Amino acid sequence: MKPTNNGYNITGKQRKMPKGVPFVKGDSRCWRKGRPPSFDQLRALAQAIAQEEIIVSGRTMTRAEAMLRIWSASKEPTLQKAFMEIAFGKVPDKIEGELLTEKTLTLYYNHERPGHGTGLWT
Repeated sequence: MKPTNNGYNITGKQRKMPKGVPFVKGDSRCWRKGRPPSFDQLRALAQAIAQEEIIVSGRTMTRAEAMLRIWSASKEPTLQKAFMEIAFGKVPDKIEGELLTEKTLTLYYNHERPGHGTGLWT
């Protein structure tokens, strides 16, 4: 009999465990050797497709160039933002500036003010 954890098989072919279930020894969700190679293969395929040449309006260009041109002329703000981030880099989320020195406000009553007379109007 194969070991199980909460009814889920932890050896051999794994079933998908729901979110919130902690990792156990042999859990397939824990990538000990890094990202699965299938993602690298998918990225390589996407890059190969992006480099394919196509003809658009009588002009030869790569699919990536055609896609970027469509994004740049799009009226959809998310596509415009994606194009600008690719072209010029992502806008930083954090605003960095000079560190302001800490200031202290001191409140004096009229009779406590340094350099002033004791009268009300002086």
